[in-house]
Amino acid sequence: MSLKVEDEEFGKLEPKQKREKTFEALRDLLIRGTRERPLVLAVEDLQWIDKTTEEFLTYMIGWLPRTRILLLLLYRPEYVHQWGSKSYYSMIGVGQLSTGTSAELVGAILEGGEVVPELKELILNRAAGNPLFMEELTQTLLQNGSIRRTGDRFVLTRDIVSAQVPDTVQGIIAARMDRLEESLKRIMQVAAVIGREFAFRLLETITEMKENLKSGLLNLQGLEFIYEKSLFPDLEYIFRHALVQEVAYNSLLIQRRKEIHEKIGRAIEQLYPERLEEFCEMLAYHYSKSGNPAKGYAYLKKSAEKAVRNDAVVEAVRFYREAIEALGQLPSTEENQREQITLVLSMQIPWGRIGYSENYLPLLQKAEALAEALGDDKKSVHLRSILGSYFIIRGGDPQLGWKYLERSLEDSEIIQDVDLLIPIGMELLIACAVSGDFQRVNRMAPTIIRLIEDSGTQAELYGLGINHYAQVLSVWGQTRGMCGDLEYGERLLEKALSFAIEINHRPTLGGVEFSFGVFLTAKEDLERAVSHLQKAIKYWEESQVLIFLGMAWNWLGWAHLMMGQTRTAVELAEKGLRMHIDLGIPYFQSYSHLNCAGTHFILGDLDQARTQAELALQLALQNNERHIIGLSRVWLGRTIARIDPTQIEAAEQQILQGIKLLEELGLPPFCGIGFMFLGEVYAASAGPRRPWPT
Repeated sequence: MSLKVEDEEFGKLEPKQKREKTFEALRDLLIRGTRERPLVLAVEDLQWIDKTTEEFLTYMIGWLPRTRILLLLLYRPEYVHQWGSKSYYSMIGVGQLSTGTSAELVGAILEGGEVVPELKELILNRAAGNPLFMEELTQTLLQNGSIRRTGDRFVLTRDIVSAQVPDTVQGIIAARMDRLEESLKRIMQVAAVIGREFAFRLLETITEMKENLKSGLLNLQGLEFIYEKSLFPDLEYIFRHALVQEVAYNSLLIQRRKEIHEKIGRAIEQLYPERLEEFCEMLAYHYSKSGNPAKGYAYLKKSAEKAVRNDAVVEAVRFYREAIEALGQLPSTEENQREQITLVLSMQIPWGRIGYSENYLPLLQKAEALAEALGDDKKSVHLRSILGSYFIIRGGDPQLGWKYLERSLEDSEIIQDVDLLIPIGMELLIACAVSGDFQRVNRMAPTIIRLIEDSGTQAELYGLGINHYAQVLSVWGQTRGMCGDLEYGERLLEKALSFAIEINHRPTLGGVEFSFGVFLTAKEDLERAVSHLQKAIKYWEESQVLIFLGMAWNWLGWAHLMMGQTRTAVELAEKGLRMHIDLGIPYFQSYSHLNCAGTHFILGDLDQARTQAELALQLALQNNERHIIGLSRVWLGRTIARIDPTQIEAAEQQILQGIKLLEELGLPPFCGIGFMFLGEVYAASAGPRRPWPT
């Protein structure tokens, strides 16, 4: 909020912690205001809202049921939000005004007299129920002399045919602007380049109008082009409507716009030299529009880094993509090529959290080629490890992904660089967990933990913006549990959680809480499991770690199912599956289908259970997720036998294949589930038909 804070403790906080404290303070301030009377908050034009404000609204909405606050949010249909599922949310669609209401609005605009029928007909027919069009059209007709007040009546001074007016609201606004004095038009145009909202101080610096600026702004207010927005701490104005700003902006020649954007950037740097961090997004925008790619790139990069620090991941991805475009406009020097490599590596943090995207692959491949051409072996190795994760998680080619990862670890360069070995080892560890190679996880994890502890980098953040020390501990703990060592697995998870709480890093907390929740679900410690999974969802939603969010909802559904809460279980499991599918990544989608298969089986919807188990098996085979292949076969065999007891051989074959694979992977608890299902099948068919597997 750009307020100076004298508190030393507050100054020591990380940006994310400052944001949390700010959110809490704003929340408390608003709730305190409801003690004496209810409070109504109105937020307009959400389609243009910035991500941080949107995140505060999401945070605040979670508190609304416990307050006496009515929150009114106004937005265009194209704006998409996640609040529609709330039971206390209601949507009121506002369409075009009816004929009767339109007539009332015309009467209100032309107050103090009766509007003759032919004038009312002209306005209503042209405006077609659009209130802004109606207001602008009426003002235009007044200003060009087409409307005159005679006694207590407003009449047309010419016939309807000769009353020439534009057919669009933009045309009407442009026509009104054309009739302005040049000085007023210039003020509007410069202000429009600044934005819909603009500060007097900044406008004065750019226009260099000392004496006539305030009177000009007063005239524009009287003509209802702009309104005064605030007096303190700075005098600010706002365009009456976004379309007014848009028309004023588009009335400028492109070269003139660029010149003004450049002036705005320089003026901000001049006026707020101590607050450039606060204004970096605005500076990035104006310098990018000015045709100054060097400055545009510098501020776009700063904006992306700021967004990552504040867990505004989607915003960070946008800034990084724009930064790459700006960098591409600069000369292809060796310095700029190295900068491009570094930028692509930095992009992994936000892009990884949202599940990557196809747009990231060509950037990675180009950066790898540049690193090899420049002989930068360390960057080449790091990029290959990210490419490996990309192909396993997003690219749908796990074999190619494994080749990249294995090649990274074979490189002699990383053996000499612990800071590089740790994140690459973590990429490989995650890949092993995804593919079901849990024995390799158990072999690798202690080495990585020892390297991290010896190097003293436990608190450093790498990769997807998740702390590697806590993440390795939690993945290892979950793996030990799946391999049957519940006691040691829980100790590792407790240690991971304690460390994650200490560093207070939300993506990391989400990862540890998720691993703990999955572990406890498998252990059937269900109330604790639900608590941990709910916390994982909360942390990941707040930090926009979308890549794992669907899995967390799915596992929460499974935990509720085991607690006997079937209706909730189905809703949560299917919600998680939809989220994972919508994300568009193959990674672990099979597990979501498998959980849904188990849910539908227990509910008695056997056809749906079989469909989900077959989908799980198909996806697991495609992605080489071996433990899920085994579990899918076990569940598929059980489902086949339940649907048709005469299909005992087909059911038996699936279960035995599943058990064999799970034994190879060293997963005795899951082998036990397979044997239990096999016994269930044999019992239903009057005894085993084949020798008991050894």
